[in-house]
Amino acid sequence: MRRRISPEDAVSALYEEEGFYEVERGGDPESLYISRVILSDGKRELVVSVLDEDSFTSKGAIQDILLHAERLKAKFDGVCIAVPRKYAKAFDEGVMAFHGFGLVIYDNIGAEEVIPPRIREKRTECEEKREVERVARVESQEMVKLRGELSRLLRILEEVEARLDRLEREQRSLISRLSRAEAELAELKMGPAKTRTYEEKPVEVKAETPKSSGNLPSYLKDNPWIDILSRRE
Repeated sequence: MRRRISPEDAVSALYEEEGFYEVERGGDPESLYISRVILSDGKRELVVSVLDEDSFTSKGAIQDILLHAERLKAKFDGVCIAVPRKYAKAFDEGVMAFHGFGLVIYDNIGAEEVIPPRIREKRTECEEKREVERVARVESQEMVKLRGELSRLLRILEEVEARLDRLEREQRSLISRLSRAEAELAELKMGPAKTRTYEEKPVEVKAETPKSSGNLPSYLKDNPWIDILSRRE
């Protein structure tokens, strides 16, 4: 009679054929109903979440399992979900492939990979060096750009300060002029200076008419000697 193997043993045996060896197995500290097997090929680590029939009893269990698998992608280079053979159709293969999850089905005999996991490839030292250089170059370009923007902003700030200084000077000049105008207006409101007007009376000149000398001959009229002789009287 063939010995019944555990799901974890079946998963380990499956991936040993692909060059992985088991590193750790046991309960998942972040899940109450999932155990896990961690495997490695020396460069990459693969985690397989192993579900049993009890894992599917709660409502929304599949959604919780997929969300948990998504979180594991940040810690491991590849993520697989192993389920009993009878639940193979519980997971949509298109969704699994889209998210890069592998799907393994198992029974009492062994395990079978239905969807291979998308394993993140490790970069070589040369690739990592090039990536570091690329990041440094991008950061250097960003720094140059930021310095240029900073210089431009400083120039604008200097122009604004100069304009403010000019406006302050003009404001002080306007205030001074306004103060002088107010002072002059106050003096005018105190009353105009009294001015004397002088009226010149016209001098009346009385024309003296010479006394009549009677009936004079025409050759004696308007003779100045007649006027002089008449005053001697």
